[in-house]
Amino acid sequence: MDSTRTLSFQSLQLADADGNNAVTSKEIRALHLHRQLSSAEHIHHEAASPLPKRLSPAVFASITETQPRHAPWLKKALARMETSQAFWKEREPTPKSATTRRKTIPKPSVPAPPSCATIWEAASTGNVSELRRLLEVEKRDVFRHHEADGGRTILHYACWHGHVNIVMYATMFVQATKGLEALRLFVNCIDSAYSRCTPLLEACRSYKGHLNDKLKIIKLLVLYGATLEHQDAHGDNALHWSARVSSLPIVRYLVKETDAAVFAVIADNYKHEKPLDIAKRMLQRKPSMQATEVYDLLRHVYRECNIRLKIQYGKKIRLHQEAERKSKRNEEVVYALDTARVCASRADGLWRSCHEAAESARNALEAKLLDDAGKEAVGRAQLWLDTKDGKAWAKKELPAALDDLKNLIQDGTLPKPRDMKKVAAVRLGEAYIAMQETDARDQMRKKFMREHPLLESRDVEFFKRLVLAAPHK
Repeated sequence: MDSTRTLSFQSLQLADADGNNAVTSKEIRALHLHRQLSSAEHIHHEAASPLPKRLSPAVFASITETQPRHAPWLKKALARMETSQAFWKEREPTPKSATTRRKTIPKPSVPAPPSCATIWEAASTGNVSELRRLLEVEKRDVFRHHEADGGRTILHYACWHGHVNIVMYATMFVQATKGLEALRLFVNCIDSAYSRCTPLLEACRSYKGHLNDKLKIIKLLVLYGATLEHQDAHGDNALHWSARVSSLPIVRYLVKETDAAVFAVIADNYKHEKPLDIAKRMLQRKPSMQATEVYDLLRHVYRECNIRLKIQYGKKIRLHQEAERKSKRNEEVVYALDTARVCASRADGLWRSCHEAAESARNALEAKLLDDAGKEAVGRAQLWLDTKDGKAWAKKELPAALDDLKNLIQDGTLPKPRDMKKVAAVRLGEAYIAMQETDARDQMRKKFMREHPLLESRDVEFFKRLVLAAPHK
């Protein structure tokens, strides 16, 4: 080794901190002797200067602990090298055959959403499938209030936590099962008489959920008939709460997109504070750009609310008058239909009574005419039988009458008379008279029907069907 790179015995002896007559690299670094190895001049200077004292083991340990062996970047490189060597040392297993299929790595299964015991828990966590199961399968009441938590409904929970999917499903379920009127009552229901908080107020005053989701919820509630000017137990409406939380998108939507905002802007709570006063107080308490814009927006609206209030008031009066006219017209139509039904019923009863009286008179006249025609036919038949032609006809038809009589006697229908010829002649005359009477009555009935037809009133039946077929509004 070169003389410029050698160390003196005294320096090596001082470097031996543990006294085992062996100098390690750590001991050399502890005494900073590596600098002597890099510079020969430093070695000569070290030899001329007085030798330092031997380091104690405690001081040596503290120095070696504070100075690591390798630099951080070198440690990182060595660790990567060891990892790479260990990876390439592992041998890949040889395949059993060329046709062996690759083993499919099973995909990690997605855990199913936890089941909820109550509809309020499902609404709070945003679990739509569990809420659908509870409402449609287990038939839970969608209007039920949670008495243990201030009387809140599932719509209150969904609006508070900002779950748009729960709000959409609950409103669609109520509309499909209960109707539009029930949906309007559902979105305006209060939790309890103590707080008088609606789902709209819950969405406006909540800090949970995303702001865009809460804005979508508020738009849905307003679309389904949520009352914007409703005040809670402290007199605060939706604009009071939106100004209190400095929610600029919600305030902008309520002021510019809804008609009832002009009434909510000028409304006072129980502390005689308007939404503008609350926005000013929040700006003074915690100044921010959002609070400043909310205050400027409400101040601008409050400045123009007089004109807007007149416009809204005129529109409200116009709509009220149109509704009154429509209601009055419907009442008049209903009254006319009811009167027509009563009159038609009375006319129908009167017509039926008159028809029955006329029919009875007609039937009596028909019976009288038929009796007269029958009596007249009987008299003519009897007179004809006494004539020469009648006797000749009776003599001609007598054998056939005798045969019929014999058949009746053989059948046991009639007993055997003493004079069969006389009885056959009498029966022949009676049959002729009955036939003439029947023919005369039939001819008289046809003549009477032509001269006196059945009573009908097509006009009454037509108007009666027209009135009864009219829809009841």
